[in-house]
Amino acid sequence: DRKHFLSMIGLGAGGAILATCLGSCKHEQPAPSVDFTFNLTDPAYAALNNPGGQVAINGVLVVKTTSGQIIAVSIACTHEGANVQFQSNQNRFYCPRHGATFNTAGSATSGPANGPLKLYNVAVNGNQVRING
Repeated sequence: DRKHFLSMIGLGAGGAILATCLGSCKHEQPAPSVDFTFNLTDPAYAALNNPGGQVAINGVLVVKTTSGQIIAVSIACTHEGANVQFQSNQNRFYCPRHGATFNTAGSATSGPANGPLKLYNVAVNGNQVRING
C-alpha cells in the first residue's frame, strides 16, 4: 500500500544519508615522506628554541618538548586529517576537531583516532635540524 511504500522510501533515503555521513567521517591520508633541513637561528623556526614551541613545515609538526627534545610528527590527525597541535602543558598532541590525543611517540591515546601519527626521524647537529622519514 501507499503508506508502506512511502515509509520504505523514507527509510532508504535515511539509510543512504547515514551511510554517507559515516563514510565521510574517515579520511585517513598516508603521511608524506619528507627530507628537509632547517637552521634554528632562522627567525621562522625561533619557536623551537623554547620548550613547548612548535612549527608546521611541509605537512610535519616539529615541536620542542618540555624536556627539550625536538620531535616531529605528521600534522594531520589520523581521524579526519585536521591539523594537530602540541599541548606542552600535557606533553601531548591534540586534534581540535574531535578531541583525539596522541603521545609524543605519535600513538593515539584517546579517540576517535585509532591510528598513530607518523613519527619522523630528527637529527640535530648544532643549529641544523634534519627531519626525514
